[in-house]
Amino acid sequence: MKRVRAIPLSMIGFGAAVLLTAALTSLDATGQHTHDESDHGDSREAGLDAHDDHDVTASGQADHGEESGGGVVELAAESIQAADIHVTTLKAEVLPEIISAPGEIQLDEYRSADVTPLIDALVIKRHARLGDEVTAGQPLITLASIEVAAAQGELRIVANEWQRVRRLGKGVVSAKRFVQARVAYEQGRLKLRAYGLDNKQINAVVTRRMTVALGQFQLNAPVSGTVLHDDFRVGQRIKAGHGLFLIADERRVWVEANLPPHQADHIDIGVPARVNIGGQWHEGKVIQKHNLLDEQTRTVRVRIAVTPGGEHHHAGEFVQVTIAARADGAKPTLAVPESALMQDEEGNWTVFVEFKSGHFRQTRVHRGTTRGQKIAISGIAEGTPVVTKGAFYLGAELAKIGFGRSP
Repeated sequence: MKRVRAIPLSMIGFGAAVLLTAALTSLDATGQHTHDESDHGDSREAGLDAHDDHDVTASGQADHGEESGGGVVELAAESIQAADIHVTTLKAEVLPEIISAPGEIQLDEYRSADVTPLIDALVIKRHARLGDEVTAGQPLITLASIEVAAAQGELRIVANEWQRVRRLGKGVVSAKRFVQARVAYEQGRLKLRAYGLDNKQINAVVTRRMTVALGQFQLNAPVSGTVLHDDFRVGQRIKAGHGLFLIADERRVWVEANLPPHQADHIDIGVPARVNIGGQWHEGKVIQKHNLLDEQTRTVRVRIAVTPGGEHHHAGEFVQVTIAARADGAKPTLAVPESALMQDEEGNWTVFVEFKSGHFRQTRVHRGTTRGQKIAISGIAEGTPVVTKGAFYLGAELAKIGFGRSP
């Protein structure tokens, strides 16, 4: 506004004074009006800048947090639990080296059993067939043997004598007769036990409540599992030691991988491993490592226990194995599982950081090397709470917020 020099009214006429006063009033009003327009324009520009510089939260309010990154999702505790969101405070760790090798499926020998007769016998009846699921103690086959018949008869005689001596008591019979009767009875039971009869069948001989003819006996399943092999026919005479059945629990199998010694030396018992069976990856762990080199391949056998779920896989099937080995000399780094990483609209890798309870910010990170099921990242500090499970849900919630703001 221009300065106006005051002129005494005594120097001008009354009419001129009125005109001068009106001009001054108009000039002042015009200046004030111009000033208001300028202020409103500046305010609008400042508002646009502020909107561009701040993130928008799930509630639509501008976020003034200290961290920079993408949008923010706010969830109640009930929603976090329902979405199964897990938050992990990141700590630097040494990622293992991943060793890949071919492997071969084998039966878990600790959950498998061969059923063989311990004496020459004749096959009378079959109770289980190939592929049947059986439980421990279930009858598998009925056999007949002359030797078993003789042993059953002997047991009945010595059992009667032992019962008579016990009724009389040590005060009536001599100590020698008492001991002899007891030993003969126990030996008779052990003999039948050695032939393959269980306690139930032996007790039936003693009490004369046998459900089969003298000389006949059953072989029962020693473990629960699937009948994988049955090599006999009804009426066939079987030699002692002949394999009648193979039973195995296929819910868990072994996988053996042959590794060079320098790789096997970096593998510890109990470390995680993964096995690709039929195109699907299954989790497992190393349970044993052979101490001797294979004479033909000059490799070390590493045994992995795998639970393939409800699927049945065959022993001898070739598979691919990855094993986590010690990475001696490697530096610690921050790492997250694959489930923690998401890509934003621009294709950048991000994680969701919980910067306060129930508030998750999408934050950009740099993706590094993949080691097993962990991926090295950088761009955030150690000790940051990061969503390691449920990031996809948060990403979907953030996308819905963005759609709600679209014009």
